[in-house]
Amino acid sequence: GQERGLERRESGRGEPAMFSRAGTRALSSLGRRLYAQRSSSCDTVALQPPLGAASPLALVEGARVLGLLPKCAADVSRRAFSASAVAEASDDGAGGYGMIEPLDPQTRKRGGFPREHTRCGAVAMKCGMTRLWDSNGVGVPLTVLWLDENKVVQVKTEDKEGFYAVQVGAGSRRRKRLNNALVGHFEKHLGKPEVSRKVAEFKVTESCLLQGGDAINANHFVVGQLVDVQGTTRGKGFAGGMKRHGMKGGPASHGTTKAHRTIGSTGQCQDPGKVFKGKKMPGRMGGKTCTQQRLLVYKVDPVHNLVYVKGQVPGGKGSYVKIFDSKIAFQDVALPYPTRPEGDRMLEVTVAPASTKNNPFERYYK
Repeated sequence: GQERGLERRESGRGEPAMFSRAGTRALSSLGRRLYAQRSSSCDTVALQPPLGAASPLALVEGARVLGLLPKCAADVSRRAFSASAVAEASDDGAGGYGMIEPLDPQTRKRGGFPREHTRCGAVAMKCGMTRLWDSNGVGVPLTVLWLDENKVVQVKTEDKEGFYAVQVGAGSRRRKRLNNALVGHFEKHLGKPEVSRKVAEFKVTESCLLQGGDAINANHFVVGQLVDVQGTTRGKGFAGGMKRHGMKGGPASHGTTKAHRTIGSTGQCQDPGKVFKGKKMPGRMGGKTCTQQRLLVYKVDPVHNLVYVKGQVPGGKGSYVKIFDSKIAFQDVALPYPTRPEGDRMLEVTVAPASTKNNPFERYYK
């Protein structure tokens, strides 16, 4: 045990036993956090050998070794705890909740974009656009997104699927309009034939995994954060070059005959003697997946499960969009992970403060 780095040293003040230096290095990053959070209760903890060692894993509870796990490959031994192991180690089920604190604006660009916690997103229905006025009297254009019965349908883990992801469903559909394969998928993961109208999948980190059936409400997002919204743009059918690509067209007069809205030349001469791929020409416009990035969450209404984002969102009224944390912007507010617990769910409407950069009174008097 001493060679494997599993030796335990008892402290004389009645505190929990500490691992030796070699055993501490053998712990995975998630194992260290789990042991630090629940060291007082002495739960079952899995010890991993140092990288390159041929020793198997060991289960330790309190101060006694329960047994050794079978040998596994080197790549498997370097894995962190699976989602099932973390769920079994937590008795109350709330030990995995936390807050993602914002980074210092002065030094966050040098440190790089944080990748430790990647939260799950939500599926929302676009209800339309509206406008609110802030304390400066400036109108803010907003898009209203409704989180219609968002729940976790399936949880994918690295042990089974090879990656961590959460499948989220929104809305509901009648049983008579579905086939047996689709109903069986929901019955397998939820235990009941409640089929969602729209299903989307979000890749997450192991620390942000949820359980099947967990609800995702508007409180999942925080006022002041930046999000990305992905949806399908409105289909406009076959369009010409002026409408589709914003081309200038031909002259309006002076000798132009039936070529006022044409795109003009599409190539060169005999060399190369062809039209290059990707040439902007008339064709089908719209109906494509588009992502609007860095949208500000201006207002959150947890009573009606509404999220108001500043700016426009792809798609028409009644279409479903995916809303998730921005992948290219730093956050200035703390975000709950994996989501906000039901006990901490707030039922008051929160609105972002007025912007200091868009004060019309200061601009007028200056």
